[in-house]
Amino acid sequence: MAVNAGAFELPLTEIWLSVTGSNQYIFMYSTIGWQAQITTTSIAPELVFRIRRGGFGTNSPIVFQTSDSALLIGNTAISMNIGMTTAFDHTELPPTSVIGVAQQYFLTVQNIGVGNASIVGPVNLTGFVLG
Repeated sequence: MAVNAGAFELPLTEIWLSVTGSNQYIFMYSTIGWQAQITTTSIAPELVFRIRRGGFGTNSPIVFQTSDSALLIGNTAISMNIGMTTAFDHTELPPTSVIGVAQQYFLTVQNIGVGNASIVGPVNLTGFVLG
């Protein structure tokens, strides 16, 4: 999946979780494989990964956000792909408004840097309720 600089936030995957009590926590972890291509110019893709509750659009609340980037210096002799892996985990005590209601959580990506990147996998979002 292409992640072009300046493009809108894109959904990667989603999970459903249901919290049944006020003393329960949500734990999520994710791994995303991505790459950027070295060409004859320098690029610096910066991918922002977000977990959103209820949808993948900008009107859905951000539960967690992190970014990863790579500065790739152009080389006139070769063109190649540089593989990257981003991994993170997140724990939260969800708001009372979601207790007792199954919630959909989306993993999204947006490239806010210079130059394009691709999501090549694996893409994983795993979550469970603790307590």
